[in-house]
Amino acid sequence: MKASKQSKLTLVVDPTVVSRAKSYASAHSTSVSTLVESFLNNLTAEDVTATSTDPDYWPPITRSLYGALAEQRDVNTDDLRRRHLSEKYLHD
Repeated sequence: MKASKQSKLTLVVDPTVVSRAKSYASAHSTSVSTLVESFLNNLTAEDVTATSTDPDYWPPITRSLYGALAEQRDVNTDDLRRRHLSEKYLHD
């Protein structure tokens, strides 16, 4: 997230949810605060396209996937669509 002046926020959350959130944050090398900030930022964004194109505003799991298919530039989506529909509707 962008560095700026921080404000403290107190939330009342079920202890089970807190435990799962801490485990998730730890597994994704982030903090619960960052997860909540990202969620609230996306929830309240006035211009969704502005935040949706900036990886700093993406949830950690989405950021970790960014660029995973960068080398797949020669994928023919028409062929993929035809293959999918054929397998879906023309199976034995």
